[in-house]
Amino acid sequence: MYRIIIIDDEPLILAGIASLISWEDYDCTIIGKATNGPAAYEMIRELNPDIVITDIRMPVLSGLELVEKCKADDLNFAFIVLTNLEEFHLVKKALSLGASDYLVKIDLNEEALVTALNRAKEACELLVHKKNQLYGGDMKYSQEGPAKAAFRQLFFQTGKIEEIPQEVTEQYPAPFLIMFSLAPIYVDFDTSGERYDLASVSKQLMDILGGIAGRCFFHHTVLEYRQETFLLTASLKDASKEEAGFQESVRDFCQKMSVALKTYFELSAVYGVSSLKKQVSELPKALSEASTSLEYYYFDSSSRVIFYEGQTLHFSQAKKFNINVFKKDLAAFISQNDSEKLEAIFEEIITLFRDNKPSKEQATSACINVYTYLYSFFETGDDSYEEIFPYTINIADQLNHFNSLEDILEWLHGFCEKLCRLLKDRKSTRSDKLVDMSRAYINDHYTEKLTLTDVAEALNISSGHLSNTFKKLTGITLSDYIAQVKIEHAKELIDTHQYLMYEISDRLGFDNPYYFSKVFKKVTGISPREYESRAVHTLTDERN
Repeated sequence: MYRIIIIDDEPLILAGIASLISWEDYDCTIIGKATNGPAAYEMIRELNPDIVITDIRMPVLSGLELVEKCKADDLNFAFIVLTNLEEFHLVKKALSLGASDYLVKIDLNEEALVTALNRAKEACELLVHKKNQLYGGDMKYSQEGPAKAAFRQLFFQTGKIEEIPQEVTEQYPAPFLIMFSLAPIYVDFDTSGERYDLASVSKQLMDILGGIAGRCFFHHTVLEYRQETFLLTASLKDASKEEAGFQESVRDFCQKMSVALKTYFELSAVYGVSSLKKQVSELPKALSEASTSLEYYYFDSSSRVIFYEGQTLHFSQAKKFNINVFKKDLAAFISQNDSEKLEAIFEEIITLFRDNKPSKEQATSACINVYTYLYSFFETGDDSYEEIFPYTINIADQLNHFNSLEDILEWLHGFCEKLCRLLKDRKSTRSDKLVDMSRAYINDHYTEKLTLTDVAEALNISSGHLSNTFKKLTGITLSDYIAQVKIEHAKELIDTHQYLMYEISDRLGFDNPYYFSKVFKKVTGISPREYESRAVHTLTDERN
């Protein structure tokens, strides 16, 4: 499994890349994401990734400066650079530093990303080969024992070892693997998506983990798999009772570990457990089983300790999970500050989740889609709505670390509650009253020739203030709203079959029939004549 860190100072680009493919399908896993060079440098030092995907240009420390700094500190990895069209002069330098490929952001798609990943994997293999040559084939890492070095190579590099040290074979006669994922006990939206700072307590956590594992198992080794997810390779103390005592011993360990996590760190854990293996060389298979068990919890969260028993992830019924059908109603109810209808739409979305059981990738992508779409209606350029819309990367990161579909649905409930409270508060503000007065005036005077200036003068405010306020709170311009109101009434008049088109144009205050037809087509996508023809056919069909 290739371990990947993604770096980009644009949160939406970062979230988009992370959700573009199912990384596990390509033997990859994202272990970290960063929005600036200094944070990325510390993450690379701590997590030792195989592949880094980095923006080529960032403030403070650019992608190229980051790579140079890592190389100077003997931090080696394959890397791919992200670039804009005007930055090709930097690509040459990136390639000279050893970049395996580059990706143009505007052209980025699944195929391009997969192709770049394959090249990066080849570069990884060359790095491993050079490292083996440099150390004479010795697979020991600095300050690591033979078991940790062997397991690191099995899990993160080639998936096999030419020769497993004898002492590792003796320590792990019937090995198994526990993959456990940590998360805060309370899923609280008020945290604004901030993740638990695991790095600050990692040493204490590892000491406690080691103490509990030492009392439960014959031998154990812990490796960090990705952020907040760990691999515990273990063997039982009594080799003669492995099969009989296996699950009992594992449950005992998980129970003690859960108590310690809650008591000392306010963390919870989910444990995916592989079957017992006959020898160390079978541990890559155990990794797959433990991962499948952990993924199984996402659909069925009835128990936090899941043993691999041949599970297959068949729960999802959504090959293509698309929530875009709700966007029109979401936009309408936000523009109307209608919290009750907005809540009803969210309930429909949550019901769709429950009925279709989307995969974790589909569910998180859908939530990010809803979040970023709704954010566009509140974007002000300042921190006015930061409590409801924290930095996008934090929301994406929080969603990606939820362990179950129920956690994601709880997040949706929290997000909805925040939005509904905001809409209720906005109803009493001057800005919202201004929008209501504008709509009322337009609905009363739609037969006149209306412009932004006309409405502003009627309400005794400036045109600029009215224009900005209306667009900010409704998502559309006031001129577009006037056009929508007029065309809705035009459709009603056409449906009566009592008026000619020029008469309708005149009744609704248009300068001439040509302009009326142009506005009608802009709003509806068809001409007035086409609309009339469809209405006639519909009426004929109903009579027949």
